Amino acid sequence: MSVTAKILFPCATLAAFIFTACGSNTDDSKSATPEVSIPEAPDAAIETIAQELRDGNGAILWEAMPASYRTDVNAVAQLAGNKVDAEIYNKGFGLLDRLADVADQQKTFILGTQLGGEKPAEQLAQIEAAWPSIIGFFKTLTNSSIATVEGLQSFDGQAFCATTVSALVDYSQDLAKLSEEPNPLDFGSVKLLESTAETASLEVTQPDGTVNTEAFSKVESRWVPSELASTWATNMADAKAQLEAISPEEIAQNKPQIMGAITMFEGILTQLEAAETQEQFDQALQGAMMPIMGIMMMQGGMGGGSAPAMPVAPSMPATPTTAP
Repeated sequence: MSVTAKILFPCATLAAFIFTACGSNTDDSKSATPEVSIPEAPDAAIETIAQELRDGNGAILWEAMPASYRTDVNAVAQLAGNKVDAEIYNKGFGLLDRLADVADQQKTFILGTQLGGEKPAEQLAQIEAAWPSIIGFFKTLTNSSIATVEGLQSFDGQAFCATTVSALVDYSQDLAKLSEEPNPLDFGSVKLLESTAETASLEVTQPDGTVNTEAFSKVESRWVPSELASTWATNMADAKAQLEAISPEEIAQNKPQIMGAITMFEGILTQLEAAETQEQFDQALQGAMMPIMGIMMMQGGMGGGSAPAMPVAPSMPATPTTAP
């Protein structure tokens, strides 16, 4: 994996949650992380950013952004908070938070179910070891500032990176260790090949010996991947246009169906939560399959023209194996 992908992966994840408008409580209101100075030289700058991320300092991501990029990220998040339906959005994230709680409570039954086929003991042990980090990753998101409309409306990217992103990076690295996969934030060395006042070409050597050449551009005193620099303005304009296109009438038209789906999923979680034996849990899980499939089929037939009114479920981090 290239250094560009490694450094920007957490940023891309953050952007995905914001642009789709989609374990402890994460307080985004302030940062206890000391500010790190990014060097002027392009190779030293990239090494510093990568190392700080490896050390779990998500705040470096915000510090690495050009000032105009920071303004754009805050503006898009806050615009999303003013365009989505508050009831749907907040209830949607509340549902995701409850899902994490029920999954944590019923871990034994989830790991013990045979509905998806029998799992080898070694595989189950790996999943169980990763469980706290999986739940922690999920709960970090569902308790962050992007989990409510009010949080989006007052979104502060600097605080979000310092707290939420830092926690997500830590959980992701824990999961990488448990899966015995290479840490996506690891890198070997960075060498400056050539540079001008505004551009730089860097040679990045990975721990496995793989060598990549990366192009960077200087934007407002910050070195960013040239590909990102060339598409940033267009992507931001597109994101804002999509959010501006969301109409109250369109949301009102789809709201009854969305709220009905949320109510149905709340009922399913209640049944799963109430299960006291493996048999009861499996019966509740089987009973949930039909209505879930029905909703998926209905969504597939609705077409793609509607703007999102409910948060998209955040992707779970990579785990050693696939949980049932």
